[in-house]
Amino acid sequence: MKGLLKETAYERLAASDQTKLTDGEKKAMKLYEDNANMSAVFTLGQKTSAGAMVIAQTVTDEYVHGKVNEAFATLDKEHQPRDVTSEVELEQALEKISFGKANDYHTRFVEVMASYQFKLSEKDKLKIMVKKCTSPTYAVEIRKQMIDPDGTFAKACSEIAEIQRL
Repeated sequence: MKGLLKETAYERLAASDQTKLTDGEKKAMKLYEDNANMSAVFTLGQKTSAGAMVIAQTVTDEYVHGKVNEAFATLDKEHQPRDVTSEVELEQALEKISFGKANDYHTRFVEVMASYQFKLSEKDKLKIMVKKCTSPTYAVEIRKQMIDPDGTFAKACSEIAEIQRL
């Protein structure tokens, strides 16, 4: 990561008089601290140990927290394919999600979408959702979002979740 301080440089700056640091030095210290925090969040926020393993590959004596940007680049390369086959795989994965509670459906849908570089339009998301929905009441809510120029998948899930709470 361009501008990321090595641990020794960070410790030297941290031990110095903070009032005499240049804006560039303060910015470099902030970047080091942000990298350390993101490394922790990234590692602890994973459902599997994959994040910890990728971060561990970027750890050195000088970069004790690893380099989060390199970890993201590695995961992006491995887990966000961009070819036509991947687009088909994405649609198949989304079709496999069962519709029960709207909030749970939304969460699972977003998790699957995050694994791919492809972005579906809101209308395409709603089309997938309507195929899963067996309730006429829910179908009406989805249809409203499909007709509305500002309609979204998230709004449809939210509206259906409100109905489910009644």
